[in-house]
Amino acid sequence: MTMRLFAAACAALTLCATEYSNADIAPAFEPFAARRAALLDSLGNGIAVLYSKAEEGETGYRSDTDFYYLTGLEEKGAILVLVPGGAEEQILMLAPRDADDEIWHGYRADISDSLTDALGFDRLRRTTYLNRFMQRSMKRNDTLHFLGPIVGPDSGMPEELELYRKVQARVPGAKIVNSANYIENMRMIKSKEEVDLVRKAIEVTHQGITELLARARPGVTEFDLDGVLEASFKRQGAQFNAFGAIIGSGVQSTVLHYRAKNKTLDEGDILLLDVGAEWKHYCADISRTVPLGDTFTPEQAKIYDIVLEAQDAAIAAVKPGATMAEVHEVARDVLRKHGLVDHFKHGTSHHLGLLVHDVADYSVPLRPGMIITVEPGLYLRDDAIGVRIEDDILVTENGRENLSANIPRTRADVEAWCREARASSGTK
Repeated sequence: MTMRLFAAACAALTLCATEYSNADIAPAFEPFAARRAALLDSLGNGIAVLYSKAEEGETGYRSDTDFYYLTGLEEKGAILVLVPGGAEEQILMLAPRDADDEIWHGYRADISDSLTDALGFDRLRRTTYLNRFMQRSMKRNDTLHFLGPIVGPDSGMPEELELYRKVQARVPGAKIVNSANYIENMRMIKSKEEVDLVRKAIEVTHQGITELLARARPGVTEFDLDGVLEASFKRQGAQFNAFGAIIGSGVQSTVLHYRAKNKTLDEGDILLLDVGAEWKHYCADISRTVPLGDTFTPEQAKIYDIVLEAQDAAIAAVKPGATMAEVHEVARDVLRKHGLVDHFKHGTSHHLGLLVHDVADYSVPLRPGMIITVEPGLYLRDDAIGVRIEDDILVTENGRENLSANIPRTRADVEAWCREARASSGTK
């Protein structure tokens, strides 16, 4: 799938559909159609409804990641309806057009056969049809599949469950089935195309960190570095950060999710970076810890090498059949050997994909196609030394591939990277 075709297909929802031929648009949606087909096979029967839950940001609306995973669309108010075995199995419902709203937020297409074909659905409808559709469909179905997400008892009720409860109150015998694991299981295994998008996000992140390092020196603020990083991401074509960057110097390097970024860098500080770009919805998550001088201090170097040893061991433990808990314990064993395990305050790994902490069942052993992070760390507040080293690891048939291997990681390579970045900018 080319990104040009993908962009053209998405534009079909906001521009006149006749500007694009079906042949040009349809190939971009093949991965999404294949995912919907696989999900239909898993569901077997009944009805599944999924709302887009699109939220407005600076660059327009962004759909919930499950909705995007199945449709490739960013559409406010849209609803996906799946009916396994139905005459029309895949129905996309779009919010009614609003002429006044379109003046402010962009023009939208009329529903047409060409748009339906282009987007790869059996039928397009307006969301005003949902009530009548449920009324008719529940005459032949008694099962409502809840596709997630599962939320806590004090959280707001998901829209899908609100709809299903209303249906239950009006259709005797209607039952709600928890099918939230189906999309989760699909998303845990990345296709080659998804892996390539993560690779690109990592490449953008690498360049962004390099540009940040060129600016990093005593007297500069952490939020200045944050601006350099974000500008680099955008200049490279990454519209979003995968998450809010963590940029902590000195004692702030020991704060796991340090967000303030208001400290001025001091001579001799250590600088911890936990950052990532998002490329076409897929996330990178990279941590590097660097010196502000030409080299780490002896104490900083000692802690760095211990964390690197723990990371090397944990990465080597990543393979099909291993569990996340086992990878974590391998890292802890190294830190325990050095008497520092109590200074390791977080887990070693999480899944990575459309979300930086992607949906996953952590009890499931690792399988080829999964992407996880490996990120041990040590945080010594009294010494103002926090070190975290994080890479993004693809589980392969025979073991693992470090997708971020091109980003300097050993102490000597990191020191050289810092010097070269400063030299390239004329900063000493």
